[in-house]
Amino acid sequence: MLIGRGRSRVLFVAGSVLLSACTMTTAALIPGQNSSPTRASAAQSISPKPVLLLHIWPGRNQPPAGFPWRPTAGSPYLAIADAPNKFVSLLWLDVAHLKIRYVPGFKYPEGSPRSTADMTPATWVPKMVAAFDGGFKLADHVGGYYYWGAMVAPLKPGLATIVVYKNGSVRVGRWGRDLHQTTDMLMIRQNMYPLVDQGVSQTKSSDTYRTWGFTFNHRWLVNRSALGVRADGTFVFIYGHNITPSTIADYLVQAGARFAIDLDMNGYFPAGFIYRHVGSSVIGSRINPHVVHFPAIYLVPYQKDFFSVQSL
Repeated sequence: MLIGRGRSRVLFVAGSVLLSACTMTTAALIPGQNSSPTRASAAQSISPKPVLLLHIWPGRNQPPAGFPWRPTAGSPYLAIADAPNKFVSLLWLDVAHLKIRYVPGFKYPEGSPRSTADMTPATWVPKMVAAFDGGFKLADHVGGYYYWGAMVAPLKPGLATIVVYKNGSVRVGRWGRDLHQTTDMLMIRQNMYPLVDQGVSQTKSSDTYRTWGFTFNHRWLVNRSALGVRADGTFVFIYGHNITPSTIADYLVQAGARFAIDLDMNGYFPAGFIYRHVGSSVIGSRINPHVVHFPAIYLVPYQKDFFSVQSL
């Protein structure tokens, strides 16, 4: 999945202009809903607007067309796009030029081994340019978990799986079809069945509040996060505030995801941040204004697992 460096190029899409990391563009293409109209939020039903994206991206890969991408100050290999209503934000990662560090929480996943490095922020903070949440609690029985040579919960065939290798590369796919255990795997985390598979949303109109994770108070609209992989090997992390599973899946399909895994859901569990380093200071920002936590939660050991995206 690692992609080599290539020439920079300019990406043009029709509409308004994005000139710098400080430009806040609000136009976005909103995918359609798969779920029942009675369950859809009115704030999610906004007509798409054309967008002109003008930015030189340094790698061979480019962010998906059709979204108002803006670069980040922390890394040229990241980009953020927002929906007009700010309910959904996407973080594009050119993982050919980034390293992914998995950090288990001191409480979740339950029973997880933790190395000395996992308790030492100095091992992941200095080069961290982004971070996002891990998966469900193991007590929810939605998949297996392997870390640091220990099979904490048995892996199940057919489930959506994210793998972090010892060299910091990442793959996402269906266990037993796309992924099989090898000795160079450091972490294997499963989380339900694929949200997107072969470029198609796996949500259905018959889905209930428990199909894609048991929601608080049986609510249909909750905060959700997921991670998708595109055909070019780049990743798209997505955070949505008070949205349905079909909405988050539709956005990922629109962004070109061939496969996607659900991460976390409900109030404060989903989270995504970007970071920049100024001298000895680390300045973090939410990728979406509705993210509940502050960026500082991933600058120290945290109760739940997360992924630290690092510059090489």
